[in-house]
Amino acid sequence: MGAFQRKSWRFRAGLVIAGLLSTSTSAATGEPGFDINSLPPGVGVFAVLTIMALMIGVIMTTQRLRSSSLFNRLFIVVAVASAFFSAVSSAIGFSLITSQESADAFRNSVLPAAFGVFVFFLAVAIWVGGAELVRHRDWFRKLGRGVISDVVFFIERAFKLLIVIPLLAILLFFISTWTTVVGIGGVDAVRYTYQSEIERLQSECTGITGYRQKDFLFLEDLRLSVTGVARVARSERRGGAQSGAAGPGAVTAYFTGIADWLRDMEVSVAAIIDGGDPSGLDPYDADICAAKINALSRLLNRNAFDNYDLWAREFESAFNDFAVTLNRWSQDRRIEKLLEQQLASFARANPKPVASLLSPPQNEAITRYAENIEKALKSLIRKQKLTKPPAPKKSAAERSPARGLDILREMILPPPPEAPPEKISRTQAVVAAEFVPGLSTISPRDAVLKNANIFSDIWALAISWDYAAYLLMFVFLFFPSAERAAGFKD
Repeated sequence: MGAFQRKSWRFRAGLVIAGLLSTSTSAATGEPGFDINSLPPGVGVFAVLTIMALMIGVIMTTQRLRSSSLFNRLFIVVAVASAFFSAVSSAIGFSLITSQESADAFRNSVLPAAFGVFVFFLAVAIWVGGAELVRHRDWFRKLGRGVISDVVFFIERAFKLLIVIPLLAILLFFISTWTTVVGIGGVDAVRYTYQSEIERLQSECTGITGYRQKDFLFLEDLRLSVTGVARVARSERRGGAQSGAAGPGAVTAYFTGIADWLRDMEVSVAAIIDGGDPSGLDPYDADICAAKINALSRLLNRNAFDNYDLWAREFESAFNDFAVTLNRWSQDRRIEKLLEQQLASFARANPKPVASLLSPPQNEAITRYAENIEKALKSLIRKQKLTKPPAPKKSAAERSPARGLDILREMILPPPPEAPPEKISRTQAVVAAEFVPGLSTISPRDAVLKNANIFSDIWALAISWDYAAYLLMFVFLFFPSAERAAGFKD
């Protein structure tokens, strides 16, 4: 029976190590080869049930526990099972914390598996070994049976259960429970944060593309201006509407020149709008925001456990690249600068005829119309300047910048509420300094802390896994008869 027990323990330890190795390898590396994720779900269920059945069979039938009660044996089953599941999830969490994108087999594969094995035996030592520690007397063992002996034994058990075991449990919390939470909920917590960032980027994209769509309104105003000047030139040629002298002349030639100049400016503005963006994206495409947000969502929903660092880097790069593109679109002032340059060169591009060659009505008509054209251009430029992109929204890091231990500090000592920001007029200088923030990067360990209220079920599950055995252990304090089977009770 002793040989059978030794073989069964070796078998169980081998299964734990093999499972942890497979878990850590698939979670931390992206190298080709055997991937446990490719197995059907039923295989994993069958493997876990097989391990549990073998473990329960060994514990329930071993002769070493022949004097133990059914409660005591089931307590050991619970403690070992919780240690097994905690070890697997801790190995996943440890791989998320320490993995690298580079092919570092020791860091990515060996360390998480070794840590999982360590967590398994640490949990078994604390709960199964702790129960053994609680059940036996260490102080005043030479006292005979009696009330004083029972009181002393009760005090000794209470000291072990209320002081010694909790101290060991604190150690288990930092080693096991923390990495268990990261392993189970870390990636989901990161996805939760990044999903809110995607929604922010979608809102920014909608506002900026809407701002860029107003360029079409400006182009249409410019086309109407060209049409109006051409109409004036025709009416001047046919009936002398401006100068009173019909037919070709200086006034008609001047008006026609202005129409041609405006038409050239219209062509230049249309070329700016139709020109390709360096990013290959079109800010005037009505579906561009939906397409980019869907692409980011697909990246976010990929399997992060194959290679977490690679997954995070690819998503961050795609997100920040699009944020840079949005910033370029919002700061695009080419049309405005073109108008200012054309207005500055208006007199040079459309020189008035020599006054001595014009009659007073012709001179007055040309001067009046030139002033009207300049006023119209200034009005278009003013309208273009008043059209501003929407103010950027704060990123998650700007709203809540705490990371690491600062998150715990904020939980314990919340910062005072911020005063409402002073309202600042969005002048051209202010708008020029604004930019769409990039991705608020966050690690799995920070994400589960910062969103602890949202992932409270994960915390509850991890604590239940690690500390259910502690609650069962209290039975040994108040009901000593629960330890031993019939025929072996005191």
